[in-house]
Amino acid sequence: MLDSFIPSNNDILLGHPRWENNCTFNSLVKLKGWKKVIVIHPFCPQDLQSYSHLLKYCILADRFIAITGKYWGREIIRSFFSEWTKKFLQIDLAVDPKNFPKVKGSFNPPGKRKFIFIGNHTHYKNVSFLNEIAGELQEIEFHRLGPYSKKFPNLIQHGTYELNSAFAKHLIKKMDFMVTMGIKDANPTTILESSAMGLIAVCPVGSGYTESDGVFNISGTVFNSAVQKINYLNNCNTVSLENKRKQMRALIDNYYCWPRFVKQIISEIENKNVFDYKIRNARNSLVIFLFYFILGRKSPWKIAAKNYLKKLKNLLNIFYSKS
Repeated sequence: MLDSFIPSNNDILLGHPRWENNCTFNSLVKLKGWKKVIVIHPFCPQDLQSYSHLLKYCILADRFIAITGKYWGREIIRSFFSEWTKKFLQIDLAVDPKNFPKVKGSFNPPGKRKFIFIGNHTHYKNVSFLNEIAGELQEIEFHRLGPYSKKFPNLIQHGTYELNSAFAKHLIKKMDFMVTMGIKDANPTTILESSAMGLIAVCPVGSGYTESDGVFNISGTVFNSAVQKINYLNNCNTVSLENKRKQMRALIDNYYCWPRFVKQIISEIENKNVFDYKIRNARNSLVIFLFYFILGRKSPWKIAAKNYLKKLKNLLNIFYSKS
């Protein structure tokens, strides 16, 4: 069907490309005649391992809507993606509180507070650093909702649950803070979801949020500083926590909401500005290109090897089932 499609000069392509070469967006973006091409995608300019495959879309798109925190939006100009700075529009995520109703009431007393991390353990989540902190502060409970891993023995792991499940709600009622140590994390949705449920989010600026965005910041690299911040949060007065929770709740109701998000997208669709682009620094493009082919999470050779091993495993299973 795509082979016969020809865009008109009033058609706008808006989409979220995947890393596979045969994804629908990748096929459509090659077609001539679009009025405008707009990419919308999570983005962290310092994480080439995850986002180097987006180089082609930086070049081909008229506009790149980067779902990322304000911190990372300001950092684009200091990254290898700097020459596309004018093409980027930073946009914060949103959450519907109706899907994540508040379940956390009063905080635990000072010295008895509990922390939880929610998410997977890819490199940008920096879970090993949190595990080290939990090993140092064994008098404090550090829980985790996410795929179980033996790499994190100091975390109390509960497995994977949806946040609106009965188990997760029951667990979150007992917690005080949702802590994530991501230092190259674009804009974690779990920060907004857990905050809507009544927890206070704690994260490095490398997770995209600063203290003016409704969270407490913590170092994701300096161990002693991070331990000190955890101890402070465990023992600080309840008024400080309530003030932070009120700050984030106001942001969720008025800013981290879908009407604002949709309004920004519509504004970009209707935007008639043209962003002149010329390659001024071939070195940046070369670094991103090489990173994608050699070290990227979705490098072609890694995908080919993964597919080969998958086929080999299937063949072996067939062979042993018949023997």
